[in-house]
Amino acid sequence: MKALNVSELDNVVATLRPLLGARLQEVQTTANDLILGFYTNGTLLWLWVDLSPIRPLILPWTDLPLRLKWVKTPLNLFLRAHFINRALSDICRVRESGRVVCMKFGHAQDVRLELEMRLFPHGRNILARADGKQVSWQKPVALEPAVPDELVAGFPTSTRTLDELRDQWLTLRSTNQGAKKRGVGGIQDVRTMLERELERRQKALAKVEEELSRKKDLPWRSVGEWIKEQQSLNVPKEWEPFVDRRRKLSWNVEECFARARDLEGKVYGTEKRREILLIDIANLKEQLAKPKGQISAEPIHQRASPVPVVASQAKGRSLKLSDEITVIAGKSAADNIKLLRKARAWDLWIHMRDFPSSHAILFRNKGTKISDVTLQTVADWFVRQHFGKKIAKYAGERLQLVIAECRHVRPIKGDKLGRVTYQDEKTFIYRFPTT
Repeated sequence: MKALNVSELDNVVATLRPLLGARLQEVQTTANDLILGFYTNGTLLWLWVDLSPIRPLILPWTDLPLRLKWVKTPLNLFLRAHFINRALSDICRVRESGRVVCMKFGHAQDVRLELEMRLFPHGRNILARADGKQVSWQKPVALEPAVPDELVAGFPTSTRTLDELRDQWLTLRSTNQGAKKRGVGGIQDVRTMLERELERRQKALAKVEEELSRKKDLPWRSVGEWIKEQQSLNVPKEWEPFVDRRRKLSWNVEECFARARDLEGKVYGTEKRREILLIDIANLKEQLAKPKGQISAEPIHQRASPVPVVASQAKGRSLKLSDEITVIAGKSAADNIKLLRKARAWDLWIHMRDFPSSHAILFRNKGTKISDVTLQTVADWFVRQHFGKKIAKYAGERLQLVIAECRHVRPIKGDKLGRVTYQDEKTFIYRFPTT
């Protein structure tokens, strides 16, 4: 196998762009490998860095292609101490340096967290930097200006695809087991992958149903209604754990109903999760029932039902962009909170920074990617809904929109203005139209 050329490395880096925003959850090392696991869309995606002296390589995988004995190294310990649970904020090839890939983690206000991967034949290395400290795979040397590939005599002009690189690498590593486990390739590989996915979802469904049963058995609303009607804290014995006798009767009534509302929102979310799992399981069984040659390796979450059901049940001003994307903006603080409670973990919450405004939820199917063009359309609609005819007053000015997955947004308990706390947000810059 020949070493990566710059064009091939650019292609690999481009395939890694969807990992932006994903959290680093796993770090593994061997004598010549670094493996990073990123959590996204409910699963781990893997980035394998092969530090072979002759042909260093970096490749993404949906499942670990090889099972090797991992060893602890200084780099491993450093990454676990500083990089674990940090979100990937940027990845690019350092063009002036040639075969160098730089990954940045965390937010702009955080300490600098960088992972630099040098993929030169006979010069490979990995450097991790955090808070002014640096750990490297081997002793680093100063980089010289890169020589373009096309100027290197005899260098191949053809570019291998990602699958070709995977096949060549697995062949080189002399393992048939890897080809069976990687989740791409022959019919048997796909069937094995689907069987594993079916087993995972069936286990997840059992846990969800158990959780749903437990939540439905909590009698917060019944306790609150009983106390309100009887005007007494002497509830039946089985309800005593739900009452705080040190508090006033009015406090207990309010607390019971607040807990009931919160619980109902959680039950709704759990029921929607159960519906999605049932759809996934049905799709998997349908795929596995097909004859050989007709099994699809398309990810299951991409075959979800087209229209987000919850979006049709939410109230507010709406914008439907496609069968998979619907945006709804609230009209009041109560609408904002109701929208947030209707949203799933992967839906997007949108709000204006430094401007009092309603909240908007971008409902999407799990795994649906949102392009900058789509965000621009959503931002223009959202801003016009808020400012109306006053939009001309801000012509040419810039406005920041805060965007976060709904899993990272929490209402402030008891706040009547509908305010929330959020984290892991991204900022989208919107420019008011000049005409």
